[in-house]
Amino acid sequence: MAKPTLLLIHPGQDKDRIGSKRRRKSSIPKLNLPLLAARADHLFDIKIVDESIEDVDFNLRPDLVGITVITQVSARAYQIADRFRAAGVPVVMGGFHVSFFPEEALEHCDAIVIGEAEGAWDSLIEDFLGTGMKRQYKSETPHDLVGLPKPRLDLVNRKAYSLPNVIETARGCPHACSYCAVSQFWGRQFRFRPIDEVVEEIKSMPPGYMVIVDDNIAGSPNRAKKLFEAMIPLKRKWYSQADIRVGEDPELLDLAARSGCEWLFIGIESVNDVNLAAVGKSRVNSTEKFKRSLAAIRGAGIKVFGSFIFGFDDDDPNVFDNTVRFCEDNKIEGANFYIFTPLPFTQLYEDMSGEGRILHHDWSRYDMNHVVYQPKKMSPSQLLEGYLKAYRRMYSAKSIFRRMAWTKKDFAPFLALNVGRRLNYKYFEEGCRI
Repeated sequence: MAKPTLLLIHPGQDKDRIGSKRRRKSSIPKLNLPLLAARADHLFDIKIVDESIEDVDFNLRPDLVGITVITQVSARAYQIADRFRAAGVPVVMGGFHVSFFPEEALEHCDAIVIGEAEGAWDSLIEDFLGTGMKRQYKSETPHDLVGLPKPRLDLVNRKAYSLPNVIETARGCPHACSYCAVSQFWGRQFRFRPIDEVVEEIKSMPPGYMVIVDDNIAGSPNRAKKLFEAMIPLKRKWYSQADIRVGEDPELLDLAARSGCEWLFIGIESVNDVNLAAVGKSRVNSTEKFKRSLAAIRGAGIKVFGSFIFGFDDDDPNVFDNTVRFCEDNKIEGANFYIFTPLPFTQLYEDMSGEGRILHHDWSRYDMNHVVYQPKKMSPSQLLEGYLKAYRRMYSAKSIFRRMAWTKKDFAPFLALNVGRRLNYKYFEEGCRI
């Protein structure tokens, strides 16, 4: 007897199109749907569609559609759900946006999952295959991360991703930055997968670089050291995220480098201490420690990909040049720039809404590439144009030369990243101006 079919979808954003054409390449696959697929593959034939790199085939008639929703794709997610439901296909939705706006989501689907899907997915599937789904499922307690199944990454198009090997080793964040919802969704305490389970999953991965998608791989230094020690014999090269304090622990840095760490994505966010304090980031970040920590990370042979946000309340039009100059002075190998964005379920949104500074509620523009609020020390137009200017300057030939890694080991990946960003600028700008 044939299994029922399950179609799992990541909706795409407008900026995932180049002109009228869908992009066909992305950085890494998202892990949540492959994890859910692994919990249902004994009961369903499953297809995963990532709309950032491929189109949804609305001629398909699966037995069930599952859609994961973040705020900036919520309108597109509802369009997809409405089309399948119009064809008689039941739809279930989950993710950040659904968890914070359940009533809105229920207008477009047959059932929703609130919170982490692991705590509700099995019951939902059992009900679907039995007497029928309830309207709402909720994960009452966070998953302890013990015994997570191996994600079905074989169901994604590996060739469409620059780094298709992804793994999760922990969830949660103890910080409560006013612009971020990570701690609201995943919790304020770190939860860790057993290290032996992580090691076994890494061993099963195909060759190639690996991305550890934890929000802060070094957030618990003692646990990170044990994990890195266990990873050393595996001889895998990997990338991940950490906060700037990783540069204050020489033993941690040494173990990270020996275990194969080549790049760390670090949320520096602002080179202004007033801004860092205003959004609750000063406990972790300070301009006093940036130079020292970044030099230590570079000295350990690990490259830094910095994250910076423009449009904090103490930012004026000088912030763009100041930030790029900071990157050049500290030899930061690469950077992402973002526009300060008050996501609708954060304290930041509540504060700005109360001040009358929210410009509109088109959630598709709440993607950190568009200005959706009134900045304090510049106009919305100044913020957008300065943001684009910073990108152009950061990836100009002059800046690339100033930040260039001259060692043989680092030169090729540094140049590939920076030249790629330079060549991608017109598409980046198009997405920001849509």
